[in-house]
Amino acid sequence: MAAVTGSAVTGSAVTGPAVTGPAVTIAGCQGCGACLLTCPTHAIRPDGGRLYVRDDLCTGCGECVEVCPVDAIDFTEEAE
Repeated sequence: MAAVTGSAVTGSAVTGPAVTGPAVTIAGCQGCGACLLTCPTHAIRPDGGRLYVRDDLCTGCGECVEVCPVDAIDFTEEAE
């Protein structure tokens, strides 16, 4: 399980099932912490060895998608 130090993830890779927020899916994360450091609203949070997206904080800016070195983060269109 990854350990959190400040806002950086250290230790082994963050693993677990794909996690879906309002418009963001995280699957295949390697635990580098780049998204945690880049998110301007801190909407991506570690929880028990996996990541989740806080719906109330995510603005959909896409910074996390751009910075992820393994393309583990993807935006999906919300159904209306």
